[in-house]
Amino acid sequence: MLTVRYALELAIIIPAVIFGLMPVIDSLRIKLPFAFWAFGIAMAVMIPGGSFIGVKYGVRVRALLLTFSAVIFAVYFCVIDSDAGKKLFCLFNSAMLCLLCPMYTIYINAPYELANDSGVFLLSSGAMSLIISVMIGAVFFRTLAVKIPFVLKEDSIRDIWRYMFMLPLAMSAVIYWMTPNFPAVVLTGRVRPVGFILVMFLTAGIFIFCHIFWHIVSRITERAKLQQENNLLTMEGKRYKEMCSYMEFTRALRHDFRQHIVVMNELLQAGKISELEAYISQLADNAGKSYKSFCANGAVDAIASHYDRLADEEGVKISWRLGLPQTLPVKETEYCAVLANLVENALRAVQSLSQDKRKINVVSSMLSDSMLGLSVDNEYYGSITLNKNGLPETTREGHGMGLISVMNTVNHYGGTMSISTDNNIFSVNIILCL
Repeated sequence: MLTVRYALELAIIIPAVIFGLMPVIDSLRIKLPFAFWAFGIAMAVMIPGGSFIGVKYGVRVRALLLTFSAVIFAVYFCVIDSDAGKKLFCLFNSAMLCLLCPMYTIYINAPYELANDSGVFLLSSGAMSLIISVMIGAVFFRTLAVKIPFVLKEDSIRDIWRYMFMLPLAMSAVIYWMTPNFPAVVLTGRVRPVGFILVMFLTAGIFIFCHIFWHIVSRITERAKLQQENNLLTMEGKRYKEMCSYMEFTRALRHDFRQHIVVMNELLQAGKISELEAYISQLADNAGKSYKSFCANGAVDAIASHYDRLADEEGVKISWRLGLPQTLPVKETEYCAVLANLVENALRAVQSLSQDKRKINVVSSMLSDSMLGLSVDNEYYGSITLNKNGLPETTREGHGMGLISVMNTVNHYGGTMSISTDNNIFSVNIILCL
């Protein structure tokens, strides 16, 4: 019977692992079926094994849980491919939620635990703790499965994760400190009803904070997207003015063409060759003004025109081959953000090269009705190491910025993104599945 009691109390590590994995399930380095079986086998070994050790050697449940937590902590860091701050946040958030379970249990089941001095919950308390963990999981399901993954993926707040994990860590410490060690303390005076209400307020406070945090990040993201759309509209407006100016110029040129022929003929008849050459030279300079169209899609054309102008100012030659339709099968703002990020990175990368090597190649077209391809490559100086995500690890300031955002967009469309650095050519190849 004591072994079963140990097992029930130790089983709290099951919801703890689930709560920790839910926000980062997409970042597993191993396949999900394998992770499921590995988790099941680990629990089948740890819980009975811990129960046996607890019964035979009298080890307290808290000591066993602390040992198991250290093992899970190490494994979690190995199998989750994410920033350390994000992983710590998810781990301590899971610990915080699970620490609420024994606290609720002690306040609810204190009268029955009063005569229990074995150092392990009664069967009823162990079962209640697990039931409460299921209830907490139900309450926080959307938070763990939707809201926290959303904020984890937002690049605009990625720096705060260095410190954000301290909040659930501090809350876990507070909950652990507030949890009564002896049922007799709970049954003293009005401690039990007051304490139970405080625990409920604490749980509600955690839930509300998570929602507020998600809401703030959502607003920040919306503002960033609006700013992105405004920038794109500004570029399109400038591009439209350029097109109107060019059309006006060509219309005037066609209108005055007959007069120009008359003037040149008179200069030729009068033998004023030098004046004729000067007139033709001036006319050729004006006629040389051309309007370069990059793409049938107005938004992409505006982006290409903007960066082509920047590249020209910096002495960089960009080769554009944009065979895209007038209407894109993806959101224009998202595709333009991907294109802008890649071209900006390429422009930064070629700044350290000699003038003759400052070249960027951009190719994009519909590969099929359901696939859109994009490729950007450029030479670079130095060495670049790619991490397990295929993204560059480099100390060069500015290089590779925005690639995480690009990868998030690619993942959103279920596409693929590959980066190669062969022969000092940094090449990004993307396929978006539509």
